[in-house]
Amino acid sequence: MKILPSIVIGVVVVSVVAGFFVVGSPTTERVRRFDERRVSDLQTIQWEVINYWQKKYELPSGLEALRDDVRGFRVPTDPATGVEYGYAIEAPSDGPVFSLCADFSMENRGAGDPVYKQDNWDHPAGSFCFRRAVDEDLYPPVPMESVPLIP
Repeated sequence: MKILPSIVIGVVVVSVVAGFFVVGSPTTERVRRFDERRVSDLQTIQWEVINYWQKKYELPSGLEALRDDVRGFRVPTDPATGVEYGYAIEAPSDGPVFSLCADFSMENRGAGDPVYKQDNWDHPAGSFCFRRAVDEDLYPPVPMESVPLIP
């Protein structure tokens, strides 16, 4: 009877240690989630930049130009540090081109989530910028005359 509690404790300890190898430590998981949030934030910013492009036929001069009090949109910041994400307009060769930048804690080369592979959000650890070119055929400007006014 005295050996049963020792066996149970041993099984629990082995399970916890195995869990860390399979899932990772809580700290590693937290860091991974911060990186996922950074990618999600950059995706949101990307779509806001494209929306801005379609409405004004120009890229915003900075991320603050995306702020929209009517819709309640505020440009997200890094979830761990609160620092603004990087944004730059690049010299266009064949259309509007911009970069979105963040500091990532871990490398992600398409691990697990097919969204990363599909939308090309792979990134190394450290500071990294995603270069995006707005395809004017897919995202043509929306003339203001075509937007219906609410009476």
